[in-house]
Amino acid sequence: MSLREYVKKRKFSDTPEPAPAEIEPSQPTQGRFYIQRHDATRLHYDFRLEISGALKSWAVPKGPSLQPLSKSLAMHVEDHPLDYGEFEGNIPKGNYGGGSVMLWDRGTFDLLGTGTAEEQIARGDLKFRLHGEKIKGEFAIVLMKGRGKGNEWLLIKKRDEFADENFDIESLAWSVKTRRSQEEIAQELPAHKASPAHEGPKTSTKAKGKRAESQETGLQPQDLQGAKEAPMPETVTPMSAFAATKPPPGSNWLYEIKWDGVRALVFLQDGKVHMCSRNGNTYDRQYPELGVLPHQVRADSAILDGEIAVLDSNGRSSFELIQPRIHQTDANSIAHLARKTPAKLFLFDLLYWNGYDLRSVPLVERKRALASIVTPSDRVVISDAFQVAGEEMLAAAGQMGLEGVVAKVADSKYEERRSRCWLKIKITSRQEFVICGYTHGERDTFSSLVLGVYENGDLHWAGNVGTGFDDKTLNDLFRKLQALQTADKPFRTTPAMLRKATWVNPELVCECKFVEWTKEGRLRAPVYLGLRNDRSPKDVTRERAEDSVEPGPAVPAAAAPEERADGPLLPPRIKETTVRVDGRTLKFTNLDKVWFPKDKITKRDVLNYYDAVAGFLVPHLRDRPLSLKRYPGGIHEEFFFQKNTPDSYPDWLRIEPIPSEHRGEPIRFIVADDRSTLLYLTNLACIDQNPWMSRVGTLDFPDYILIDLDPVECPFSKIVEAAQEVQRVLDQIKLKGYPKTTGGDGMHV
Repeated sequence: MSLREYVKKRKFSDTPEPAPAEIEPSQPTQGRFYIQRHDATRLHYDFRLEISGALKSWAVPKGPSLQPLSKSLAMHVEDHPLDYGEFEGNIPKGNYGGGSVMLWDRGTFDLLGTGTAEEQIARGDLKFRLHGEKIKGEFAIVLMKGRGKGNEWLLIKKRDEFADENFDIESLAWSVKTRRSQEEIAQELPAHKASPAHEGPKTSTKAKGKRAESQETGLQPQDLQGAKEAPMPETVTPMSAFAATKPPPGSNWLYEIKWDGVRALVFLQDGKVHMCSRNGNTYDRQYPELGVLPHQVRADSAILDGEIAVLDSNGRSSFELIQPRIHQTDANSIAHLARKTPAKLFLFDLLYWNGYDLRSVPLVERKRALASIVTPSDRVVISDAFQVAGEEMLAAAGQMGLEGVVAKVADSKYEERRSRCWLKIKITSRQEFVICGYTHGERDTFSSLVLGVYENGDLHWAGNVGTGFDDKTLNDLFRKLQALQTADKPFRTTPAMLRKATWVNPELVCECKFVEWTKEGRLRAPVYLGLRNDRSPKDVTRERAEDSVEPGPAVPAAAAPEERADGPLLPPRIKETTVRVDGRTLKFTNLDKVWFPKDKITKRDVLNYYDAVAGFLVPHLRDRPLSLKRYPGGIHEEFFFQKNTPDSYPDWLRIEPIPSEHRGEPIRFIVADDRSTLLYLTNLACIDQNPWMSRVGTLDFPDYILIDLDPVECPFSKIVEAAQEVQRVLDQIKLKGYPKTTGGDGMHV
């Protein structure tokens, strides 16, 4: 197809789209592809492949998908010139295709199948592999014969290591060229890049009016009283509040809503963002919907303080909704939860900005600076502060069904400790407790949790909580508790409980709400809310409400405890579950799937086996690159090998890039150094493990050799004879050999 149709549909004096350039007929293809998100009469995606000096193009209404074997309708349209691939901007209304165009993805492709690309298109079946920033893997685009005008095709994703059941194209609605959203392209906002905050982006009149409501132009960090020029700190201990029973007296207080979520420190530098909890646990992958942060903060470098929360249908923050996300590390589960229960980041403080430390700047000025550099969105907002009467603020929070409010001294500095310049005033009493044991009752798991708090370095019994659990919580928590069982009680004296307790090591922290503390120091009517992995047990003390705002002693931060899961990993009858292993959260699915039909061995059985032998197997696998052999249908169905590790895999996996002459770029091999990695790979249907014979660091020097004895029209007894002959040779050269069955008909030595 020539570019005549492309030229015929466009008036280049009225549209910024590129006119065709002269292309030499013999110019070789460079194998590039482009996907553009086009918001015209209807939102759709334009898929383009560089073939024969032009871009073969299809309009894909719902966009491409990484879901395995997905079929997306693709309407074949006119060829486009090569320069169109990098086009991003606005086609004026009234022109063909009027609307905003985003360069959604780009990269290269390898031709698969038989024949040239032109021959495959003529046959109506084009096969290729994409290497894009967002889309990777094998695809086919197939003509739907006998349909319509002959321009209806299907874009089909093949099953490979890049296939993703939970793929959501709308979660990736940003430009690979400028990092802008579709709306920002339509408004002609500039490309996102680090720029001095005082310059500000050059926006359209419409955009300027929108930003003027929330942003102060011209403010610079050196203008703030108390700002100190300094390098950006690598870590910060967040300031925390004391509890109070009622709002403090005086008018020099700012009031904020107390969000029911998780504290987050945000480190932003050169367009890259790092988020962590108050204990330093990373949040970089757990909340992908907050990836818009670099676009919302106009600064070269900044440290921001805030709270990540999930809102319920009434617009109230809900710890119950965010709790499943706190412990999640599986990439597919994270993507699913980001769509199901998207989080918001409520920012309330600015600690560092473009080379200046702001921790000695008065709070009210820090908030002014925060508002000057943050452009609010539906995911990132500024937590409003109100200078009103405290009782009025607390009453309003109660009417709205909120957890409470936080009062802050308006001219206070940012202290890296618990300070009485910040007070939290709760409508419902709630705090964290250390889980010290559990009691038994009618349930198969446990009846109640034994709770404690630290005082003067010792654990003191705070009471038991027996409500607030659903079945999944009971099972998951019971598994964790069983792994922590101990014969030693964590208290100095045995609590006077009606039921005998099973003690556990005090490593887990939970949050409960309750009516009040009794005179004996016990909880009245407590309700379990969830686990908190962002609190260290040693930091959990009884929160005694007070009114004083005199400076208090600092509370040191401590490392977060790790949760372990030992014993029977996956019990029967549960088809899907999430388990904490080696401090990482693993999600196991399709546990009833039969992998060995003859012996009726399920995926659950294989996972439990690998869990049981991990202590013996992992030392052998440690430091060895793995070639993954995946059996998605079971041991007798088709399998495929996977060497390269996609970016979508969890960032806690150990990845070792190893140069490849064949590929021309390093292959990113997984290395299974621990039980959690072994189980993660087993969940991917890696029924057997295929490690290198050498280790990372000494790849050219294998530490063992393997002699493979396969039967060729001979009985197994001949294999045994061959193995014995190998043994005699090894004895002569003083090498130790070990026979190893292969699972097939042969033997390894």
